[in-house]
Parts: sequence; C-alpha cells; structure tokens
Amino acid sequence: YMGGELGGETDAFLAQTMGGAKGSVGGRPRSHMRQNSVNLYMKSYKGKKQPKGCKDVLYAVLFVVQLVIIMVVGLKFGPDALVPTSEELGPDEGLQDDDALTDNANETVVLAYWNIIKMSCMCGAFAIVLSAFALAFMMAMSRRLVYVALVLSIGVSFAWGTIGIGISPSSFVPITGIIALMLAVGYMFVVWDRIPFASANLTTALAGVRDNLGLVGIAFFFQFLALVFSIYYSFTFVGLHDAMFNNDDGMELSRNAKIAIYSLLVISYYWTYQVFMHIVNVTVAGTIGSWWFDEPSALWPTFTQATYYNFGSICYGGLLVGFVQLLRQITEGLRPNRDESALMCLYECCLFFQEKIVTFVDELADSFTPWAFTYIGLYHYGLKDAGHKANELFEKRGWTRLVTDDLIPNILAMVGLVIGGLSGSFAVILQALDGHGLTSIGHPVLMSFLIGFMIGIVLSSVLFGIISSSVFAVIVCFAGSPVEFQRKHPKLSDEMRHAWREVWPGSLDMENAPVGIV
Repeated sequence: YMGGELGGETDAFLAQTMGGAKGSVGGRPRSHMRQNSVNLYMKSYKGKKQPKGCKDVLYAVLFVVQLVIIMVVGLKFGPDALVPTSEELGPDEGLQDDDALTDNANETVVLAYWNIIKMSCMCGAFAIVLSAFALAFMMAMSRRLVYVALVLSIGVSFAWGTIGIGISPSSFVPITGIIALMLAVGYMFVVWDRIPFASANLTTALAGVRDNLGLVGIAFFFQFLALVFSIYYSFTFVGLHDAMFNNDDGMELSRNAKIAIYSLLVISYYWTYQVFMHIVNVTVAGTIGSWWFDEPSALWPTFTQATYYNFGSICYGGLLVGFVQLLRQITEGLRPNRDESALMCLYECCLFFQEKIVTFVDELADSFTPWAFTYIGLYHYGLKDAGHKANELFEKRGWTRLVTDDLIPNILAMVGLVIGGLSGSFAVILQALDGHGLTSIGHPVLMSFLIGFMIGIVLSSVLFGIISSSVFAVIVCFAGSPVEFQRKHPKLSDEMRHAWREVWPGSLDMENAPVGIV
C-alpha cells in the first residue's frame, strides 16, 4: 500500500485534512509531515491467513474430558437429588422468604425437577425473546444506541425496583433494582463524553451484522445449549453435594476436599460457558472480516474453523483469558512508582518484587487477551500467537490506550443485568401464580428470582456477544486495513474517522507513531 499505489488515495486524504493547501510553498514542511502521517495511516498491517490445522489440541482434549466427566457424574448422582413434584420436597417446602430458617444444616437438598425445568424453560424463553428484541432495537437505533441504552437502563432499573416493591416489598428484589438504578445513573455521567467514539464503532459493527443475519441464528443455537447445560449442571451440582454429605459410595471426604470439588465444578461450568461464548465471538470476527473487504460471507467457513480447527485455541482462551485479565486488573495497583522514599533500601526491595510481578502478568496478558479471539476468527492463529499479534498491531498504530475503552462491553453488561433482573422478576411472578415449590430449602421467592436472574444473565450475554465481538473485529480491521474500508464502505469510514478524531485527538494522525515499523 506504499509508494505509487497510494498516490491518488494520499492526495484525497491530504486535501481533506489540509483544506487543499498541500501544494503551497509556505506549507511545504507541514505538507511533508502530513505526507508521512498519511502514508503511515494508510499502510496496511493486515494479518496473514494461517493454513488449516488443529491448534492447541491439548486443551480441546482436556475440555472434552471434563465435559464427559460432568455428564457421567450428573447421570450417576443427579437422579438422587430429584423428586417429580413439590409435594415430596419435605417440611421446609412451604417456607416464605420472610420466615425464619429452620435448622436444615444437616439436611440434603432436594429439587422438584419438573417445576424447575418448567420455570427454567419459561424464563429462558422470556430472556431469549427479551434479548432478541433488544438486539433488534440496537440494530435499528445503532447511531443513537448508546445514548438510548443508558437512558433505557435507567428506566428499566426503575421499573425493576418498582415491580419488586409491588410484588414483595420486604424482599431483596426492589433493593437490587434500586442499586442497579444508582449504578446506571452514575455510569452515564462518567462516560458521556466518549459516546460518539463508541457509537461510530457500534454503527459499523451492526452494519456488518445486518448483512450477515445468520450470526443471530448461531447465537440462538448457543443460547439453547447454554440453557440446557445450566439446567443439567444444577442437577449435577446438587446431586454430588448430597452424595458427599451422605457419604454415598464411601465418599468420606475432608472439608478441604469438598471445597476443592465444588471449586472444580464451578470452573467446569465457567469454562463451558466461556467456550460457548467464544465460539460465537470467533465466528462473528471472521464474518465481519469478510464483510469488511466486501468478500463472500465467511460465516459458515469460520464457524467450521471455530468448532474444529480452532476449537483447541478457544478452549485454551476460555479457560485462562478471563483469569489473566482479572489478575492484570489486580496487579495494576502494584505497578512501580519510582518516587523518592526515605526508606531507600526497603523501597528498592519492594520495587524489585513489584517489577517482577507486573512484568510477569504483562507477559501473560500479551498473549491471553480478549483480542486474541478476534485474531483467531480473522486469521486462524493459535491463541498465544493471536494475542501477541493483536497487541503488536495496536502498538504499531499507537492505539494501546484507545483500545482499552470498554464503554460498549459495559453498556451490554448493564443491559444484560437489566434483562437478568426482569427475568428474575418474571420467575417470581410465575412462582406466585403457580404456588409450587422448587427446592427442599423453601424460600420460593428467593429461589425463583435467582433461577430467572442467572438464566437471563447467561442467555443475554451469549446473544450480546455478537455485538461486542463485531465491535472488536471492526477495530482490528480498522487498525489493519483502513484504506480497504474507505474503498469498500466510504460513508461508514468517514463517520468512524470523524468520531475517532473528536473523542481521541491524534488517534488517526500518526506523527507520534514510530516510523519504519513493518
């Protein structure tokens, strides 16, 4: 993209940014600097498609093995924790949420599986429909979506608290609604100035999704899988808990061993959920990449890559990326500060260990980054190579600070929390109308709300993964091939460049970027 190939495009960019003054004698040094800036901006850093081949196979095998173990454990222990109807739940079944708890510390937990399945399916259908309407609304209102989403989050949070007061004023439901309302209002004031940048990225991303609606069908499929697995996992967890408590099959375990097993069960659920999420994310990234270059849709080829060739990389990242990002957030406070200190010896000692810890975490974060899944979808790298290439791309463009803007993921998380709250309130209404118990520990309002809330959170996050991953793909493609975007989608390109310059001045003027990078 350098040299003679850029002549016409460079002139167009110079005319736009300098008002046609490029040829004046007095402006020659400025023009020369702008010429270098434009050449750097227009240089392509597009990645290279990798040959087909299974990558990170070990983690795919480990994932399948743990999934088989969960299935076997569920089939062995799950049925013992189930009863068909609420009449068989036991003496605590009729407890209301404001009743005193009975001493059930020595009792096993029993689930009325038909009631739970019925409520889970109805809450799942409600959450799917609600999140689908939210997605349709986002596509229709993409340019004003962030503004509208913030306002709607405030309104719906208010409705959540109001509904809770009407249904059960003495329970925690209205309290959670009020807390959500306070968080939504505070966050709106914090991020208001960054909204144009997020809106421009979102508009471009949703334009790509609108042209590839098959992505929504894939997300619906994984929403269904997530719902089924969540129900099965809850039966497995309770059944194994009861077996360990009752010492079934000689399972006389210490307290630490039980905690370890509970932790492994939680990790197993988290890992499986993340794999579902990232299969969708990788598929979206590859599909948006083909749309960016105006090529035939890569939806099904990318989906095949994600579920076969790159499945190991997705499993690898699904297990570790979230943990590494959390670790990085924790260690940010340890980043060394070389201010003078009276206790120089102690200070230097602490500084040494701080540097070692932060350097180690930064090295991990260089490979285990959420952007790795975008590079996997676009170019089919293995996980660690994908993460390193993504970070290298942003360093070359000088965008390392810019890409930390998390407004859109946070907005989606807020909307997901609201959908979870509404699903929980819907579950409470269902329980009040039905009047049947769910578990042997009683407290139907609490259990109903938790079931609905968790289902709403999990299912909406799977569908909204389409949006966040498409935005990630747009940013990576914009960093890698901005000129191709200008050629194929000029209107969207103009909108993005205008918004980026408004919110992040200098982000597209490359004078401060290193010259000579390849």
